[in-house]
Amino acid sequence: MSHSKTTKRGRSHYVERWNPQAKRFVLSCALCGHTGFSPSILEEGFACTLARRAIMEELQSVLKPLELDAFGRCVVCSAAAKS
Repeated sequence: MSHSKTTKRGRSHYVERWNPQAKRFVLSCALCGHTGFSPSILEEGFACTLARRAIMEELQSVLKPLELDAFGRCVVCSAAAKS
């Protein structure tokens, strides 16, 4: 049985079990709970090692980039709070 049948959508077996250090790059909005990865992994010098390249590829395949403001809110929640 492949591991994809035992993990939920939006979750990664690689991140959960094999490389828990990748969890520090997973962000979530404080208000709505939307989950994504830190845009810092898309920068030029992030994938300088094999482990970091694997983290970047796995997170990009499972999640989308999520930018948070100083209060930990996503762009949508931040815009809703301003209006």
